[in-house]
Amino acid sequence: MSYLPLFLSSLLLCSCAVAAAPPSLDSLSTVLNQRMLLMKEVATWKAEHHLPVEDLPREQAVLKEAREKAAAAGLAPQSVDPFMHALMNAGKAIQYRYLADWQSSPDAAHHAVDLAVLRQQIIALDSQLLQALHQRLQAGAFADEDIMWLSAQLNVPNLSAEDKKAVLASLRLIRLGT
Repeated sequence: MSYLPLFLSSLLLCSCAVAAAPPSLDSLSTVLNQRMLLMKEVATWKAEHHLPVEDLPREQAVLKEAREKAAAAGLAPQSVDPFMHALMNAGKAIQYRYLADWQSSPDAAHHAVDLAVLRQQIIALDSQLLQALHQRLQAGAFADEDIMWLSAQLNVPNLSAEDKKAVLASLRLIRLGT
């Protein structure tokens, strides 16, 4: 009796199990990508309306809202601060990179979506992120494999490897609420 077919099918089954992410990680990567992709739209609006990328009062409001949503989602509110800071810093870096690109090659065919609409989309995505984080943390802390998998899933133009690394490292600082 040949064990080769049994061995190969077992190997295939194991590799499929390793490649598939838990639903909470899949949801987390999808929402992270969606949020980061909106940064091009935000940059477009700010460029058309001659607004700076930096908006410190807005960032403070985002942090305050994130803490409130974190508590409602079952997370320790202060533990989301590093994640939100990393997310906003990555978002600003993406915007700056688009603006720099457009200096030499304007994207004239693109019309900006209203910033208020974009902010509502970002707020909704932040809520989804916090829910996905809660679900993931209920299963345990982020393992190295989780971070590597998420890193491979984050494919956003103008997101640098260092920005991605900072966002993903900050995930390990988020805790469940008490």
